[in-house]
Amino acid sequence: MQDFFITLLYIIIGFWILRLILKWAFPYLLKYFIKYMGKKAQKRYENPNQNPFDKQQQSSERSKTSSKQDKEKVGEYIDFEEID
Repeated sequence: MQDFFITLLYIIIGFWILRLILKWAFPYLLKYFIKYMGKKAQKRYENPNQNPFDKQQQSSERSKTSSKQDKEKVGEYIDFEEID
């Protein structure tokens, strides 16, 4: 029974320490994350010659060609009749 209380005490102390660490570290982690995302967005829109929609246009062109190929592979149509 004593081992149970010691284990429970360790768990409570561990959560308490984790809460304190996160309380102090979270503002710094959030600040770093915002800077990182800002730099990433700035790099994306810094080059005016690069069109950000090029990837979407290429993927839509690929999907059009693949859909044409799929239409050609359609099998024979069978019309089923109802039996009374």
